[in-house]
Amino acid sequence: MVTTYQYPQYMYALHTSRDTDTPEWVLKGICREETNGKGQVIQGVNGNSIVFSSLIQIPAGTERINEGTEIAVTREEVAPEMLLSDDFVRQSKIYGLIVAKGKCLKYDFGRLHCRLWI
Repeated sequence: MVTTYQYPQYMYALHTSRDTDTPEWVLKGICREETNGKGQVIQGVNGNSIVFSSLIQIPAGTERINEGTEIAVTREEVAPEMLLSDDFVRQSKIYGLIVAKGKCLKYDFGRLHCRLWI
């Protein structure tokens, strides 16, 4: 019997420390990435139409991610500091460890789950 887990991936967000202006990746929690293979369009925060690359499903109660925040979704949990390495990111995309990466275009709180578009 095969069981599937609702949130099999990990979501990281890039933050900049106020004290040092140093970028830092932070694990925000578990998620599920769904590729926008059909080229669907959503209504953006400012009312513009946006074609997104991925919809990220997130458990309810996950801390809000602001629009414009850089996001990375991985198949396995990684040390956040590894995401600062361009070489690690490039190799991880090739081998499928990083399944999606981009800026948050929209965040939607839901009763059962939250959604984030990149």
